[in-house]
Amino acid sequence: MNDAINKEKRKYSILLISLSIVLVISIFISLCIGRYSIKIGEVIFYLFNKSINPTSYNVIKYLRIPRILVSVCVGCALSLSGTIYQSLFNNKLVSPDLLGVSQGASVGACFAILLGLSSVMISIFAFLMGFIAVILSLLIAKIIKNKSNIVLILSGLAVGGLMSSLVGLMKYLADNEMKLAEMTYWLLGDLSSVKMTDFYILCPVLITFSIVTIIWSHKLNIVSLGYKEAKSLGVNYKLTMIVLIIIATALTAVSVSISGTISWIGLVIPNIVRLIVGSNNKKVIPVSMLLGSIFMVIVDTFARSISPNEIPLSIITGIIGTPLFIYAIYHRRKEL
Repeated sequence: MNDAINKEKRKYSILLISLSIVLVISIFISLCIGRYSIKIGEVIFYLFNKSINPTSYNVIKYLRIPRILVSVCVGCALSLSGTIYQSLFNNKLVSPDLLGVSQGASVGACFAILLGLSSVMISIFAFLMGFIAVILSLLIAKIIKNKSNIVLILSGLAVGGLMSSLVGLMKYLADNEMKLAEMTYWLLGDLSSVKMTDFYILCPVLITFSIVTIIWSHKLNIVSLGYKEAKSLGVNYKLTMIVLIIIATALTAVSVSISGTISWIGLVIPNIVRLIVGSNNKKVIPVSMLLGSIFMVIVDTFARSISPNEIPLSIITGIIGTPLFIYAIYHRRKEL
């Protein structure tokens, strides 16, 4: 018995180490690849603080590093958010925009673009509207006075539908030449204009909520069993649900406010991870975060490398994510 447990722990440790190595390699390759290619030697010299070509230095420091760091955080945050939502609602087909957060953020961003505001204000508007959308979903569910999670999901769908309609209205009102194009590009996901300040905003939020979620992973496991089971095991079901919904919403809202809407990551990655490590969130959460980061770095590298014009991120995540999702639901079809 102990040998089997030790073997499982060893396999899990090897998996975490392997994914960490893959993430480092992905980051290193991403530093080299792009419209302006940089030699491996120059990247190594930069990392060891040695002098290199000024153009390569500027590209690495001011373009590649901020973008890669933000892509790591966004992939990690969206995967964690998806893991939380899927466990809370015991539904593997749930994604981070379940309660309308992505659609709400889209309304905020499009409104800011329509007003001609700066990129910083676009992010602020997106973040605030993302949270407002979730608050509306929770209020509607409370007004209906039904404890079923289905009511909360339906409330989220209703709010998401309303927000999508508002986005459509703003696209209709937008200037055809500039603002409409900017809205469309933002709605499909874009990291081309990120700066280190975006990383400094996103990273502390991610670290704080990741630690809380990992500590509460056993509660997340219990809550996924349902209200009666949670109560019988001494877990405050309502408090745990509220705290974890706030965490998942904050992670999604802050990510979307910086990167735009990026689909599939929060839906696909947790499902793939559960195929590998099972359903215990203590194992699922760290692996989801690592795999989400790797996936996002690879997607962003493709987005800025395979075409002279940068491809929106959601196009690539959709192309890669769809077959992965079909594979995941096929292998988990008996659980759905």
